[in-house]
Amino acid sequence: MIDLSEAALSPPAGVTPRKWARLSSFLGALPPAAAARLFAALEAAPAGGALPSGALLQSLRARLISEEAPFPPRKLSAQRLFFGPFEDFFVSHRRGRKRRARIDRASLGPIWALVLGDAACADAARAATRLDEAIARGEAELAPLRRDLFAAAAEGFAILIAHAEDDAAFRADLSARLGADQAGGDQARPGALHDLAELALLLPAADHLLRAQDAFPRPVSTLTEEDLYRIRRLYADAAGDAPSAAGYVLTAIAARMDAPWRAMRLYYHLTRAKDETLPHARADAATVAETLFDDLEGLARGLERDADDDPDTEDAPARLSHFADFAHGLDSEAAQWDDGVARARVEACRDVAASALARFAETALARLRRHHPVRHAGGSTRLMALRPDIDRPLDRAIEKDARAAARFLAQAESLGERMARPSAASTHFADAVRETARYAGDLVAEIRAAEGDQRLAARRRMEATLRAAEGLLPEDEIALLKERANVAAVSA
Repeated sequence: MIDLSEAALSPPAGVTPRKWARLSSFLGALPPAAAARLFAALEAAPAGGALPSGALLQSLRARLISEEAPFPPRKLSAQRLFFGPFEDFFVSHRRGRKRRARIDRASLGPIWALVLGDAACADAARAATRLDEAIARGEAELAPLRRDLFAAAAEGFAILIAHAEDDAAFRADLSARLGADQAGGDQARPGALHDLAELALLLPAADHLLRAQDAFPRPVSTLTEEDLYRIRRLYADAAGDAPSAAGYVLTAIAARMDAPWRAMRLYYHLTRAKDETLPHARADAATVAETLFDDLEGLARGLERDADDDPDTEDAPARLSHFADFAHGLDSEAAQWDDGVARARVEACRDVAASALARFAETALARLRRHHPVRHAGGSTRLMALRPDIDRPLDRAIEKDARAAARFLAQAESLGERMARPSAASTHFADAVRETARYAGDLVAEIRAAEGDQRLAARRRMEATLRAAEGLLPEDEIALLKERANVAAVSA
């Protein structure tokens, strides 16, 4: 599971923002096949201290998933078999509080180091060694050895967690060992100990999670009636063997849906069914819906936070679009089942995201205006009207920001409509179009009135203005403005 709101990593420790931006740009430009080859190479032979291998792998993983590109063949190992049943709960670069069924990939390396090196997990280490040896021999039947590893690890983790609950010093030490971020330094990850505890809870249900993966291979596009009853059987089996973790079987299947909101059908099926043999099914199914709404609310809060703190209009359209699709999907499912409470939660999230959209649009408009410098009109008229400041030198960084801002504003109105908030950014878009057209028209007058170097400066300002206006103004209007500028440039 990849949380799209966190897919863009901040620079890892020890890497400057400029270097990380260059690395991210390089990774983003790679074709999917090349990204897959680089992913395989980094996973097989990490770059040591030369590069932040963990962060690069996370970025490449998010890229491959977003492109729906196949992952390269992975080398079989005890570690991969150990974590395999829980892959539907893994997220990259978690921010904020630890949430149910969200295990940070950065925690996996330190947890495996515990399995191999901690005295409490000595039996698990021996089981892992036996499993690796069986893989090396090419044995086909690995399931018994895998189950031995699960059982031994569950026992070792239980010892560690019990000790941590009773001894504050040991808990601090264990948290420090688990919190060593292999993605690029010793960064504090307070949720790492909770990741270990959740993994310990999941281990007794590992076989049931594997059966769910086999029954519902990714991506699951829809759930038929037959699928829903198959899920009930899988859930009933898990509830009999590992009742405390049975709800995770439902969450794992929901995570395998190609569109997460379609898992709401599973929630409504179980919460409205009358099955006395599954007394906890309603509560466990409710966690599926709660997880989905947590995701939606997390997306809305993330947009709100970034709109205020770091309004980057480059990746905002993708995140806003994902939110709009998610909100529409949940709202549609809730409407089918006449669930007014769920629809009210969706509307509350839309309000938050619409405010963020307005803030992004406001920031984009301000960046576009920076590209339109003005001065008070002078000369014999003594007018106080504002005219284009053609004497100010062009700034390529400001132009780049303006072009990104214009691209965002061109999409902002439709994003608001998709969020059922059409007025969220419509005013900003209209202002951007009107001001850009007026500024370009004023530049035509400046070109006509100026001479020599002044005329050349006005023409260059006009060219930069029209470059930034691409996507904001209609193509025919841009072509007309170019023609008017050319005519003005040859006027006497």
